Amino acid sequence: MVNSPEGIRTIPSGIFSIQPERINPRVMVHNIFWIDCMKIKLSDVSEIPLTDIDPEDRLTDFSLDGCPEKLTDSVKVIGIRHPISVCPSGNRYAIVSGHKRFQAAPRSGLTSIPAFIIPEIDDASRLVINLNENFGQRHYSDIEKGLILNKLKHAGISDETIIEEYMPLLELERSKKIFLDLSSVATLSLKLKKLLHRAGVPVKTFSTFYKWNEESRTAAENLFSTLKPGVNKWRELLELLDEIATRDNTTTGNILSQDDIKKILGISGLTPPQQYDKIHQVLTNRRYPVLSDMRKQVARTLDEMELDDKTRLKFQQTFESNELKLELKFQSEKELSQQVEKIFKALQSGSVEKLIRIFQSIG
Repeated sequence: MVNSPEGIRTIPSGIFSIQPERINPRVMVHNIFWIDCMKIKLSDVSEIPLTDIDPEDRLTDFSLDGCPEKLTDSVKVIGIRHPISVCPSGNRYAIVSGHKRFQAAPRSGLTSIPAFIIPEIDDASRLVINLNENFGQRHYSDIEKGLILNKLKHAGISDETIIEEYMPLLELERSKKIFLDLSSVATLSLKLKKLLHRAGVPVKTFSTFYKWNEESRTAAENLFSTLKPGVNKWRELLELLDEIATRDNTTTGNILSQDDIKKILGISGLTPPQQYDKIHQVLTNRRYPVLSDMRKQVARTLDEMELDDKTRLKFQQTFESNELKLELKFQSEKELSQQVEKIFKALQSGSVEKLIRIFQSIG
């Protein structure tokens, strides 16, 4: 018999053996793991008290979401159908895979959990077993992938091995650049990582944080935790902030500390989407001052024209063309007559000519 942690049931003997031939290191086939010439066979399922498992050992917990409510509800009804995997660690067990099921167990009123017991193994092997077991079943965010790559690195696995053997298990290309970009998530705060993860922001968007100082990242963290935008709005706002900071040779923290932005965030009656729109407009105006000024001129001129509500003037918002289109919607001769009358008044007032001059000045 191979002894388990003191005071806990034993592990059947013959659970693993040394394999002299090199057969696909670190792979899993039918509950048998090959790890650097070591054949590890999962034991029969054992029922382990929850108190015998170390909840603080989160080495192989790759999720930033925690236990979903649906899983807890399911466990309450049918119990845990798929055993977790554990290994001895000190005088307790450490989880190799199945953290969410372990978290759901006490919430569902369970005091023990079914588990496969494998021999005591090093951190690298625990990580690799988990990756293989979840390959094709779990889809990680880019933030989670970065955290996993760092865990593999800290477990003593070389960068080259991680890139060649384990990045494909995370559905990543074997790329040094991608490896460096993702593993740099270690520089971000936990709160910011969770915000990026929950919004599904990809690394090509959030990598801009790596060149920001601590003050700027904290300011952005506070901003986005208030606005809670979707992934596309994250990208738009980060691009504006980064472009302004680069052009003005300042920091993002300085930009976000401006009174106009602080004032918007201080208006309690605004919803997060409304706050986002106003802040986006402020930043757009600062990023494109000429464009912003032209939009204001057009808006003022349209007010002077006093067109009918059913009359629409259409033009390119980016002012890349000086072409103007007038659209009239009507259901009767009277409605058409009213709109045309207002158009003639605008012509007589000179406001139409003023509008045309604005667009003729383009280029």
